[in-house]
Amino acid sequence: MEQQQTGKRSIALPITLVILVFSLIGNVFLYSQFLQHKQEKKFVKGQRIFAAASESKQYVDEMIPVLDAMLQSKSLEERLDFKFAAGKAAANGEALVQLIDEAASISAQPEKLNSELVSQYLSENEKSLKTIGGYDKPLNDEEHAYILKIKGTFEAMSGILKGFNTNIADNRIALIRLSSGLEWIDLAAELQQTMTSTSK
Repeated sequence: MEQQQTGKRSIALPITLVILVFSLIGNVFLYSQFLQHKQEKKFVKGQRIFAAASESKQYVDEMIPVLDAMLQSKSLEERLDFKFAAGKAAANGEALVQLIDEAASISAQPEKLNSELVSQYLSENEKSLKTIGGYDKPLNDEEHAYILKIKGTFEAMSGILKGFNTNIADNRIALIRLSSGLEWIDLAAELQQTMTSTSK
């Protein structure tokens, strides 16, 4: 009788150990999957931030020479060319709105980031430039001052965006790092401040 009970105990112990080992393995696997999924989400977000910043930089840098040329324009034909170029570049303007949205989603102070203000600024500029681009007369003082003001704003924005590293497209770790907001979220706030302060 005692031998049977001893036999049962000796079998129960290794079975229990096996169950515990498999349970631990399962928990480790599930946790590693969780971490992998979390890292993948950060990577995807980092890619979105990088794309928005890169396209914003492209938009700003393309607009500066267009605005400069518009300041020098004399004829309707020239203006129409620049009007078309400005409209083409404006397709990337939405990236600035997306960049502010991404910044707001991870900022400790999201209320200070408002993509609607940025969208309104860009929309008003585009509308005004289209109107000026259709004039068949030399720019008057008010129009000249307006374009000069926009150009100054875009030059300031270009300087700010130079602080964003656009050479990390193939660097997974750097893209994941972007999702934390480190080193760039202040640049987004500065961009918004530059646009909204000059629109007043």
